[in-house]
Amino acid sequence: MRKNSLSGKINVGCLIIIIILIAGGYVGFKFGKVYLAKYMFNRKIIAIAGDVSKDPHGKIFSNERAVVEAVKKAAREFSVDITHDDILINLDGKSVNINVTWEGDIVIPKYTHHFVFQFESKRKIVY
Repeated sequence: MRKNSLSGKINVGCLIIIIILIAGGYVGFKFGKVYLAKYMFNRKIIAIAGDVSKDPHGKIFSNERAVVEAVKKAAREFSVDITHDDILINLDGKSVNINVTWEGDIVIPKYTHHFVFQFESKRKIVY
């Protein structure tokens, strides 16, 4: 029987593997949080464009400003940091086009990853 396991000592290789797993989990959490927000925000933009396309008479979204406010509300819901200038809405008689740009940084000690995500949803208006 080995005495190392009874004396409280740890194998150096096991310690290194544990440190790598902890560091990988931290990095995965930081990136995963941003990419999950990206996915959920994209789905919400698609849903907003669908709602606008099914509302040709403007009962829910009376103008472009109402659509912008709905996008900004969704951005706050998913902790997406966008400004009014990052949202472009095009409502013509035949289609609705929503373009949103999200730009930010993922900060990890001694490394900063800059990302730019483009969201676009175009739908034909249904009469």
